[in-house]
Amino acid sequence: MLDEVELKTYAYSGMLAPICENFIREKRAVGYLYNSEAKKLSEFSRFTLDYDYPPNTLPKELVQAWIAKKPTDSGRNQYARFSLICQFAQYMQRIGYPAYIPAASEVGRYRKNYVPYIFSHEEIQAFFQAADSMTRLRYSVAPRRHLIMPVLFRMLYCCGLRVNEALKLKGEDVDLQQGILTIRNSKNGKTRYVPMSAELTKVCVDYDKTRLVGVPGNDWFFAAPDGGRYDIRAIYETFRTLLWKAGISHGGRGKGPRLHDFRHTFCVHSLERWVASGSDPSAFIPRLTAYLGHANLSCTEKYLRMTAEVYPEVSRIMQDNYGYIIPRMEGSNL
Repeated sequence: MLDEVELKTYAYSGMLAPICENFIREKRAVGYLYNSEAKKLSEFSRFTLDYDYPPNTLPKELVQAWIAKKPTDSGRNQYARFSLICQFAQYMQRIGYPAYIPAASEVGRYRKNYVPYIFSHEEIQAFFQAADSMTRLRYSVAPRRHLIMPVLFRMLYCCGLRVNEALKLKGEDVDLQQGILTIRNSKNGKTRYVPMSAELTKVCVDYDKTRLVGVPGNDWFFAAPDGGRYDIRAIYETFRTLLWKAGISHGGRGKGPRLHDFRHTFCVHSLERWVASGSDPSAFIPRLTAYLGHANLSCTEKYLRMTAEVYPEVSRIMQDNYGYIIPRMEGSNL
């Protein structure tokens, strides 16, 4: 069930309007927030007004025109249209209507344009050594940054949080007695509980003694100097500085490492430990899906496919014994 977040509604046009409405209704019924997708589908419904086609059908020429790359398009925008129309076409087919489902080759290889950066264990150690060496700058506009950043970055790596999830934590969301984080209204509009290790809980306990406590309802765990929330750009600037101090090279804009790569690294390092311990990965993956707040197992799968390049030994064990969990990667001999 979705938490109490705003479900935005949009008007749909053309002959496919009732099917669009039912599609969004079904997605939300199974737990998806689907606000941005509902808006995009509304745009698609208006797009269909320029085409002549039989009722309750989704013809090939209409789909291909919708997913065609526009002069001002980024690969991300084009792929978003492609992904949504694929889901909509599959829904139409499932309820008995003819619909064309485009192939991924029709929009290129957007999903492979960026390969997540997986930090090595040595790099993680060097990064946190750099973070822990931060000191208070005498004339800094953020005099508590040296206290906040080591804790914030540890949460990203140790708990696999999205950056915005960490920044939206309030004092009441961090249970220092049980060592549990409450992540409210995450990407899919759901709340989940994330247990912390004893070591990370101790770090949070120590930080809590020094943190800036706000008024009820506005008590951010990682409060900015003005008492509000930290902006993600300020976090990224500190992240880049600490990468440089740790001797970890950055490939430039769009090439990483990115802040989100802490989440990818958490997944890979967790899988590495799980497999090395001899535990069954088929039991691990559903747990990881719930821990990360993914909507389904397929969302977690994309985080794990990269093990073929980063940890070939782990991937070899997975493929030999549990190949049905992580599909073989294109061009891989594993």
